Amino acid sequence: MSVIFNLEGRSVAVESDSDRTVLELARKAGWHIDAKCGGRGSCASCNVLLGAGRYRVFGEEIEVAPDMRREVLSCQTRILSETAEIFIPRASILSFDGARIADEMDIPEHTFSPLFPDGYGLAVDIGTTTVVAALIDLRDGTIVSRESLYNQQILKADDVVSRISLCSEAGNLEALQELVIAHTLNPLVHKLCDGTGVARERIVHCAVSGNTVMMHIFFGVSPVSIGVIPFKPVSRTFEAKAHALRIDIGPDARVEAIPAISGYVGGDITSDILASNLWNRDGLTVLIDIGTNGEMVACLDGQMSACATAAGPAFEGAGLLHGTRAASRAIDTIAFDESLDFQITVIGDPNPMGLCGSAIIDFIACGFRCGLINMLGRYDVELLKSRSCHETVAGMHACVLVQAEDSATGETITVTEYDIAEILKAKAAIYSGLKTLLAELGKTVRDIDRVILAGGFAKHINLENAICIGLLPDIGTGKYEVIGNGSLAGASLAVLDRSAAQTYLEIIERPQIVTLNKTATFTNYFQEALAIPNLDEDDFPSIVKP
Repeated sequence: MSVIFNLEGRSVAVESDSDRTVLELARKAGWHIDAKCGGRGSCASCNVLLGAGRYRVFGEEIEVAPDMRREVLSCQTRILSETAEIFIPRASILSFDGARIADEMDIPEHTFSPLFPDGYGLAVDIGTTTVVAALIDLRDGTIVSRESLYNQQILKADDVVSRISLCSEAGNLEALQELVIAHTLNPLVHKLCDGTGVARERIVHCAVSGNTVMMHIFFGVSPVSIGVIPFKPVSRTFEAKAHALRIDIGPDARVEAIPAISGYVGGDITSDILASNLWNRDGLTVLIDIGTNGEMVACLDGQMSACATAAGPAFEGAGLLHGTRAASRAIDTIAFDESLDFQITVIGDPNPMGLCGSAIIDFIACGFRCGLINMLGRYDVELLKSRSCHETVAGMHACVLVQAEDSATGETITVTEYDIAEILKAKAAIYSGLKTLLAELGKTVRDIDRVILAGGFAKHINLENAICIGLLPDIGTGKYEVIGNGSLAGASLAVLDRSAAQTYLEIIERPQIVTLNKTATFTNYFQEALAIPNLDEDDFPSIVKP
């Protein structure tokens, strides 16, 4: 069987058989098609166009005539004819902005005493979506180089819950471990070393930081226990030699995980705590890592409480009609008033293919201020129509941001009321989690002295707009501190300081874990937070209704 994949005039031919899906064949050809649901046919992000040939789609045989095209999900399609040509839309391809992600680390000033003073160290942030690695000279603590790459586990499953589920089936744990080490970390190591001239064998110490599920999979331990009550990890600490994990560095290099606090408050948050020096701050300081899990830690004069809330992947663009990750061709900022003259910026190529999380926060905030969007997330349809920005998509009102002729996809780029609702649910999960955590301490958002924002996403959002939509507390932007990728910073500190391992073990015993769904307040707070900015108007005194 000969299959030709075509993307914007570039063609790649592969040989295969009918046992493989079009998604698998495309990846064999080198095209990384996005499949947010891991190829289960539920997310509609892996669309392709079939050329002439016979196919099996969702178990049904179809034939496409030579002069026709048929849009299908690549993960649910197999080729039955001897030859076929598949056309891949640009919107279905994973794009990546490695430089943007690699620069999101701020390592705090720190006196270091490395465990292995000769050679090099490797610090790694194992994110659910992205893996970032830094090569460190242990003689002087210099960051020699850093690189990033999508966590190739996204080829199997897009989120933590899906990966836990996969691990309940035989062979999948090993497959996911291979994807993150052989197909993600090792290529990063090669790139780091090839670009700097450092021999891989000179890397003698590696520290990895990430959520608890990622650490289990990385070290080849099933995370299934984290997915069921009482959500307990098999272990909160992991360590191995590099050769045992097949990592392409010095074979006897020590590979350690930053220890986790609990099943859903992982080593990445432990890293954030050390990198931000959280427990040594006076008053009430809150650390928030805005992401799929929405982890947060409140520290009151050294006493810590922590929780995690399921915000979902909406801030990464998942589940939105024209949502995308923060990569090339993504709209990353938006500004406008009642004229609806949209001022946008785009990462890389000026012709956008969608908008990422920071941009949709901007859109909702600007829309709320000018009256385009009401507090329930609904459009003023007459205003949309009067500015020729209205479109109906699957029965929903939508605002047209970019006309078809100006987009990379040849289609209009819109924001639907459903998209707004998805972001409001995600921000409600974050904000209600914070309010609940504070309530357990007998405090409110008005009592906060400082907010520390961790994670790459937090570094790129407009704080005023995030406060306007009710994602973050309305306490003035002067009380906010953004530390960027604290997870990678924490891994770097573990490599640089021989005392960090003991400090981490002390940190993970300090927070009291608050289980949100067992509290009396979380559900009510969540319902209030679904509004813009919130039904509890006392929480947002600076936000004026339009």
